[in-house]
Amino acid sequence: MKEVAGMENGKVLAVNSMARIEHVEIDSKDLNHGFEKFAQHLKQNSLSWPQLLASSFSVGKTSMTVASDSEWLDALLRTLERSKDLRQQREASSSVSLTCFGAVSSELPFRALQILGHHGIVPDMYVLSPHSLSLFVPVEDREAAVRVLHSLVQQA
Repeated sequence: MKEVAGMENGKVLAVNSMARIEHVEIDSKDLNHGFEKFAQHLKQNSLSWPQLLASSFSVGKTSMTVASDSEWLDALLRTLERSKDLRQQREASSSVSLTCFGAVSSELPFRALQILGHHGIVPDMYVLSPHSLSLFVPVEDREAAVRVLHSLVQQA
């Protein structure tokens, strides 16, 4: 097998963000059960599927981080108030994403966290995909995070 040169040397091309994302917690026996309950809740409340940014399962609870337009997110939160097994997990946050050309470098999350930390911005989570890094930051820090992470964008 040959090593593919530059496989993890993706260049940051852009910074973008979502102003508001919501975090939902679902009582469930496993991740699949959590998804089934969420799908049933959406159907019962005539809500379409949102963009799912992250999900996990731990100790009887499925967590989902979702994005959509504000109207849809407000409707979801209203329906959660009437649910016994689904709830808003915590306050809304924002996502700030770095889009890369080539694969995301393994050191990119560390570099991004250092830059944000230097400016007093503390993300509570990040998610990697093959060509992007998304960091979840407090809503009030979104614009500053976008601004300071632009230092990682490399000119072509």
